[in-house]
Amino acid sequence: MTRSPAALTRRDVLLGAGAVTASVGAVTLGGSNAEAAETWEHEADIVIVGTGVGGCTAAVTAHEQGDSVVMLDKMPFVGGTSKKSAGVLWIPNNYTLRAKGIEDKKDECLQYLARFSYPERYVAGQPHLGLTALEYSLLEAFYDNASPAIDRMREVGALRTAEWRMFALDRSATDYLDHVPENKVPTGRAIGPIQPDGTMGLGVELMSQLGDAVAKRKIPVLLQHEASRIVMNDARRVIGVEATSAGKQVRVKARKGVIFASGGFAHNPAFVDTYMRHRLYGSCAMPSATGDFIRLATAVGARLGNMSSKWGTQIVLDEALRNHVLPTGVFFPPGDSMLQVNRYGRRAVNEKRNYNDRTEIHGYFDASQAEYPNELMFMVYDQRSAEAFGGAYPFPPTPTGAKYVLQADTLEGLTEKIAARLQAIADRTGNLALAPTFLANLKASIERFNGFARAGKDEDFSRGAAGYDREWQMVFSPINPQSKHAADQGNGSTMFPLAAAGPYYCVILAAGSLDTCGGPQTDASGRILDSGDHPIAGLYGAGNCIASPSRFAYYGAGHTLGKSLVYGYIAANAVHRDASGKA
Repeated sequence: MTRSPAALTRRDVLLGAGAVTASVGAVTLGGSNAEAAETWEHEADIVIVGTGVGGCTAAVTAHEQGDSVVMLDKMPFVGGTSKKSAGVLWIPNNYTLRAKGIEDKKDECLQYLARFSYPERYVAGQPHLGLTALEYSLLEAFYDNASPAIDRMREVGALRTAEWRMFALDRSATDYLDHVPENKVPTGRAIGPIQPDGTMGLGVELMSQLGDAVAKRKIPVLLQHEASRIVMNDARRVIGVEATSAGKQVRVKARKGVIFASGGFAHNPAFVDTYMRHRLYGSCAMPSATGDFIRLATAVGARLGNMSSKWGTQIVLDEALRNHVLPTGVFFPPGDSMLQVNRYGRRAVNEKRNYNDRTEIHGYFDASQAEYPNELMFMVYDQRSAEAFGGAYPFPPTPTGAKYVLQADTLEGLTEKIAARLQAIADRTGNLALAPTFLANLKASIERFNGFARAGKDEDFSRGAAGYDREWQMVFSPINPQSKHAADQGNGSTMFPLAAAGPYYCVILAAGSLDTCGGPQTDASGRILDSGDHPIAGLYGAGNCIASPSRFAYYGAGHTLGKSLVYGYIAANAVHRDASGKA
């Protein structure tokens, strides 16, 4: 079940799409008599908004326990941003681990989740590991339901999956924080969809399987229907949604509850500017990710959580300036004779860390200068990396084969090229410019980096020290075997000294996202909470449209999809349970 690394590039599978719009509002109907008198174009036990992995999982789960379902999506196809993804699902204590005799114990796994999600408050041995009761319950619900959720999807024929393995290495996938002592099972939690030919598929295959499962159950899916209002009765219970389609209003009644799984707000500039800690220049999310649920849910009293967080990835600045909706991001920076520096010419991050955590460096605020010195990062590399890793995004197949690549024979010339490019786009970056000391510091940074590369130890940022750094480098950015350049003999192929002479190259990087991960706050049953932390009757959520149960932590490959699938499963079960009056 192996495929070449080239077959896995997100650039090949993450597709842009057309623009969409969003609207706001809530409407209250007058009690049961008014409900009976109101016209509903569609009606079901459960109404689900969004057709990505969370929405489809919720739909299949609901159907299998006897609830009728109607689904809505404002896009013209099923799948959402999940369809653009790599299709991986991060599932702790999953069946592939158990088959190998690996016990992913609950108490140990929760320590890893809490350590990663709340590093400033995590204390082993404390009640709830130092977290609040709600925070702990969200992580506990994820662990408790993750394995049952994927088992159920497989049992009812909705998914065909297997362990997701690191293709070039043919080994279990390494988590994104594998080197902390709390992570007792640092590999093997990722699984993925199997294609008919037995090979591992991507997001297209994942959503094809889930979409087929929805279709086989004859669940109505109303495409190009944009949810515009949440409908409540006089008892303040959610009883349906209103949507717009082709300029007309469509009412959809929910006898038991409404589940939103409609994506984040990465493509809502007003929300991004209001809530994000730093600027996001672009996103890989579908253009439908405009935060509709935030507006609709707050209109009926929902409180918000985690609004300043996103699933981050570095992106190529020039591509983002052309189109905010991006096909891919710089998930795995290629090259070994490569480093990233800020406007002062200084390194600021381990360039090989996972995309979500690495992107956080762009939001560092320098209180002394009242600025974000890392708002843009400059990925500088030499001819060796340009040739040996050519074709591993964002390196083009040939050294100067992309317009966004700056090139010069000397570091002096490269600095001039960078400065000129920044001046040309100054009106779009807040007049960001290189510091006068950039060139001198760049030379010093390269000299220091080269010393680390020769010694095989990065004393500043520990690049290559963790299994993640080395193994994911080899998966997504292996050295070209046809290259004339020898493989690195230093630290796991992550570092090699930059050449003493040019040519040199630079790609300007900015902060982007897969999507945001803040929104209405849920409890451990996926029920939306109001400002008093009471559930809003009949309203539930899953996926990127809610406040992430993991906060800003990205546990491992497939984290976002795994979390969406599990909370879609949780929400569907909660609607059924709540409607039946069972505890």
